[in-house]
Amino acid sequence: MYLMYLFDKRRLLLPMAALLLGTVGSNPVVMAETSDTSAAEHKTYRLESSKGPQGILRVKALLKVQGKLQIKSAEKDKDYRPPVKAKSKLYYDELVLAPHDHARTNRRAVRYYYVAEADVGIDQKSTQSALSESHRKIVHTVGEQRNFFSPKGALQRDELDLLDIPADTLTVHELLPVGDVSIGQTWPQNGHVLRRWLGLDKVGHSDVKSQLISVENARATVRLSGHLTGIARGVETEMDLIAKYHFDFNEKHITRLIFDIQEKRAAGHAEPGFDVLARIQMRIQPISTSTPLADFELAQGNFNSTDNAQLIRFHSTQGGFETLHDHRWHVILDNDKTTMLRLVDDGDLIGQCNLVKLPNTPKSQPSSLSDFQEEIRKALGQNFGEFLEASENDLESGLKTNRVVAAGTVGKLSIRWTYYQLLSPHGMRATCVFTTEAGKEDRFAGADEAIIQTFSFLPEEQSQLTAPTPKTEKPPRAETAQSKSSDRRS
Repeated sequence: MYLMYLFDKRRLLLPMAALLLGTVGSNPVVMAETSDTSAAEHKTYRLESSKGPQGILRVKALLKVQGKLQIKSAEKDKDYRPPVKAKSKLYYDELVLAPHDHARTNRRAVRYYYVAEADVGIDQKSTQSALSESHRKIVHTVGEQRNFFSPKGALQRDELDLLDIPADTLTVHELLPVGDVSIGQTWPQNGHVLRRWLGLDKVGHSDVKSQLISVENARATVRLSGHLTGIARGVETEMDLIAKYHFDFNEKHITRLIFDIQEKRAAGHAEPGFDVLARIQMRIQPISTSTPLADFELAQGNFNSTDNAQLIRFHSTQGGFETLHDHRWHVILDNDKTTMLRLVDDGDLIGQCNLVKLPNTPKSQPSSLSDFQEEIRKALGQNFGEFLEASENDLESGLKTNRVVAAGTVGKLSIRWTYYQLLSPHGMRATCVFTTEAGKEDRFAGADEAIIQTFSFLPEEQSQLTAPTPKTEKPPRAETAQSKSSDRRS
């Protein structure tokens, strides 16, 4: 989301949180307290979106974020709080598909991104990121959680965070009221709607509501405001929201949005906290055709992801390897000496992975399993208790692995270590150790498998290369039945 884009791996975009308080779209209308005239005496309007399955939207979104991070220190009261600035630009076509559940609440769409890029500055250091050329076509779904994946393969973490911003266009219509409203009327935004629209985990307390401000030139202006608390990426957050959006009666859709978010987020086990102000400006234009989405192969049902597409790709140029992992793993450190990832599930630290590439060894001298066990025993020292498993395996990728599971203690904690030694036919080597507390094995279950099964060494020359900057693309002029009148109103 808009502020998860940063820290070490340049994640700084914002996720958020929400507790189910109602059903999708169930925003009952109430009269503003200042009104002393009955609703029947007012002219009423129906703000109802008509863009159902096969509707196409062209979206331009600009996001700016400014504030401070909170990076935990080992010493209390010495957290690092560097200033942060970020801006991102998204320009895409969105083809809305039919819901695939009986309740019709699981939304889905195929998007084509002409532009998806961001610039993040932390303490005067700036980094840029962009969606890769091969990932311009993205499938986006919203159910209990948001999901983005590319039919062309797994996204990297910074690509995923770049796409996952608040004010989701797939669910923005859920902000509209059910039934007719008159100028001055308000309706509460229930927690379920806010959770889906903002991309939160849960919403606790919320007093967020919308109010119809005016109607003129076939366009309604609506104000949204309020405060909420909840959970985002497993940590507590609180947000103050102020937005203005326009509903076009001709297009039957929300077409403009300006949205300010003040968010204070606690630091988690894998990501920093922050106190930031974000502004989103969005234009949404219903269009009749989209050339990049003209082939309806995905729309006809072949849009389900493969198992690997649902994973995240991690490419370590300094470490000299590439692998896939599930969304719960977060890279904490990556350099030419070691790579560290943490497994965070629902805010709890479940495990850690330390991966080190070793000097190459002659092909004729592979490490034996017994030698590997002896190295582990020495490395653990007095923390070692016993070996639980030991095996040799050949992976489909052609790598050979030695796998050893050991149990022991650190202080009063019972710990389980799962060690892997990876060896290529060309003598390239790496070791990987997964650490988890006793009692958390069920939540960890299998979290190491994808990393090991998809692990591959980079060719030596690739370890020194920098990835090319993806090109941006300008979309063709939209063709709509309302294009001329829309241009005049702009």
